[in-house]
Amino acid sequence: MGTITFLVHELHQKYGPVVRIAPDELVYTNAEAWRDIYGHRNGVPENPKHTSRDNDPDTTYPNIIAADREQHSKLRRLLSHAFSEKAMKDQEPIIRHYIDLLVERLREVTKEADPKGTDMVKWYNFTTFDMIGHLAFAESFGCLQNSQYHPWVEFIFSVIQFSSMMSAMKRVSPGLAALVQNIIPARVRAERLNLYRMTDELVRRRTTTNPAYTDFMTHLLGAERSGKLAMGDVQAQAPILVIAGSETTATLLAGGTFHLLTNPRVYERLTREIRGRYKSQAEIDLASTNDLEYLLAFFDEALRMYPPVANNLGRVTPPGGATVAGAWVPGGTSVGIHQYAQFRSKDNFVEPETFAPERFLEGGDAKWEADRRDALQPFSFGPRNCIGRNLAYVEMRLILASVLWNFDMELVSGQENWLDQKIYLVWKKHPLMVKLTPVKRPWEN
Repeated sequence: MGTITFLVHELHQKYGPVVRIAPDELVYTNAEAWRDIYGHRNGVPENPKHTSRDNDPDTTYPNIIAADREQHSKLRRLLSHAFSEKAMKDQEPIIRHYIDLLVERLREVTKEADPKGTDMVKWYNFTTFDMIGHLAFAESFGCLQNSQYHPWVEFIFSVIQFSSMMSAMKRVSPGLAALVQNIIPARVRAERLNLYRMTDELVRRRTTTNPAYTDFMTHLLGAERSGKLAMGDVQAQAPILVIAGSETTATLLAGGTFHLLTNPRVYERLTREIRGRYKSQAEIDLASTNDLEYLLAFFDEALRMYPPVANNLGRVTPPGGATVAGAWVPGGTSVGIHQYAQFRSKDNFVEPETFAPERFLEGGDAKWEADRRDALQPFSFGPRNCIGRNLAYVEMRLILASVLWNFDMELVSGQENWLDQKIYLVWKKHPLMVKLTPVKRPWEN
């Protein structure tokens, strides 16, 4: 379990851009396949999702990912306000508050001078979960303050891994998946029940607050009060919004940090750009980080090499069939793209195993001109692409710029094989142990 994404990559390397991995399943690395599989096609609705992604038969109220086309459109319209560029600007003080707290806590950690280093996976997760708790429920999870995961967050990690295994079983045999649902270990059942109970408590507490900014719940709760949504619909969105707004960003930051610290040339150029731009932590804001060209290119390359959602989000062709990447595919066929395989395909990127942010710089080295940048769709494509893209970019830019402005970073010995991980919907990450040293500046005491 947890290795199919890497196997698919090997199959693409051997057989080419289209591979049949099951009797009724095709996977692609063609850049054109994004639009054919996930986009609108001449007014025809997008291909429906594969039902193996729907892992919880007890869910009466589907979340935005599992919802059918009509419900998905309704939920997306309601949530889009909270993820708009205007909302990001309104929410910036909250995001920066938690980044300041992260820097403060990391400074405390460096005073301990632990030779084993600091686990940046943990601290990135603490930061993004606290941010998302505040933006979703108007209250922090307290991870940064307490230096530990909130129980609700721990439950989410457990449920993600179980859901991934159920997807795999359901893809092989729906009957087997149904059987396993009936023999779920008591511990897992208890964790799922606790997750639902705590979600109910968080959402109901949020109904008693009235934040001055537009958050994830503002329009959902407004729709509930007007009768357009049931409270169950609102509660169903909470776990997926937390995961999408926290775990994926923390994953990208962790993977990006590993690649940064194993590529001295990239590290030197990125730190020079950030430290040359700012005189204080307070200057690091949303508008200015958007002008850091190498930082933006760095994140594009990090998303290519370590996509937070690396596996396949399957779709099914309509009964009459469909054309994908220039070839007709019979109806009822599962089709999809494994991002890990596509982003490392030599057909899409020159020297695909080389970590080189320069490939995304405008007017850069002609060496990278043959790259198919349109193949890089880490937030997916079409009407079901990631609604949290704006938030993810804001979080990752502000967090990494702040960390690199404040600290020199160096991998602790023994991290060389950190990328040897499994994928259960998201990466099952190892601790990333880093030596942090506060940056000394002439004007600071």
